[in-house]
Amino acid sequence: MDAVVLAAGKGTRMCSELPKVLHEVLGKPVLGYVLETLAEAGVKQPRVVIGYQADLVRRFLKEHDAVPVLQRDQKGTGHAVMMAGTALGQAQGTVLVWPGDMPLVKLETLKRFFEAHRETRAHASVLSCVQTDPAGYGRIVREDGKFAAIREELEASPEERRIREVNTGIYLFDKKRLFEALEKVGSDNRKGEYYLTDTIEILRRCGYYVEAFPLASAEEGQGINSQKDLSLVTQKINQREIEKHQDRGVTFVAPEQTFVAPDVKIGKGTVVNPWCFIESGVTIGAKCQIGPFAKLRKGTVIGAENIIGSFVEVNRTRTGKQVFAKHLAYLGDAVIGDGTNIGAGTITANFDGKKKWQTRIGKKVFIGSNTVLVAPVHVPDGVKTGAGSVVIPKTRMKKGYVVVGVPAKLIQKRKRKVS
Repeated sequence: MDAVVLAAGKGTRMCSELPKVLHEVLGKPVLGYVLETLAEAGVKQPRVVIGYQADLVRRFLKEHDAVPVLQRDQKGTGHAVMMAGTALGQAQGTVLVWPGDMPLVKLETLKRFFEAHRETRAHASVLSCVQTDPAGYGRIVREDGKFAAIREELEASPEERRIREVNTGIYLFDKKRLFEALEKVGSDNRKGEYYLTDTIEILRRCGYYVEAFPLASAEEGQGINSQKDLSLVTQKINQREIEKHQDRGVTFVAPEQTFVAPDVKIGKGTVVNPWCFIESGVTIGAKCQIGPFAKLRKGTVIGAENIIGSFVEVNRTRTGKQVFAKHLAYLGDAVIGDGTNIGAGTITANFDGKKKWQTRIGKKVFIGSNTVLVAPVHVPDGVKTGAGSVVIPKTRMKKGYVVVGVPAKLIQKRKRKVS
């Protein structure tokens, strides 16, 4: 199956210079959600129609198996699909059309839509949903119960505006019939644009079978046209992610005050306190305590039974089992061994202005409050640092040493217990 993703518009109501589809939801551009769902559905190399800030969108597409198609002048959704005609080639079959600002449609819904389209052998199918407030959406017009047309709100009659079944903007077309219909689409409307929605009425008049399937939930039908819409979509995706982890035995003390990006792994029995932000790609082990007010950034792996407490930021860091960092710490580009305690105010100074360096901390290390570890540095097993110490790469340390001062120096070796 071929696919065309519509991503050319500026999104005027976003009041932003950034293309609408590149606005981020929990660290990922909106367009990324659409492309990932398509990939999960088995759609390869979707054609992505780009226009406004085309170079920015093209740069993002390099991270995905997608083919950019330029729409130099934004003349509507029908015109956008026409621009993709050459890129789709001559091969016949089915083509999926999906707006790049619709990230909430679930894979399961998409699969049911595909199945319904195949079973009915429709020449064109529309994925629809029922909205309590349909304002702003194209309405699904039915005559004698049969799908007849999609009416854009600006063109709709007062009676049609009362219809609650609306168009999500996601279609399946017989490719040949789609482009035949597009040739007949005009721009005699209030916007002076070529509406893709007009193809439905054209195909029906030509005797082809069209269908609308209300398989999407109202939530899935939420597109993004404004900053308010963006915040609503962010809330919904965040809620989905948290519910997924709750089903796997993770406790969220205040889900509405916690932010968890997609592609996060959290072990059973872990408790996440309020006002935590967990970025994509983070892994947290079982039976941990996270937060409140903790930030776990991409590339972080937290071992089992850790406590990552209040105002602790962890970035590209791997911790072992039972590591405690309970208060006010920054741990960046670090590897920390089992049983280590990180005192309040500890910082791994990982950036020298040009390059990021790693800090390695061994097992059962006690890092005193307000210690600064100037990377690259290795703190061996069992070492203690005094409060306010500055540990630099030249600091001489061996297992069991106690170091203090600025820069930190050895004050004693830990005495071995006599058995």
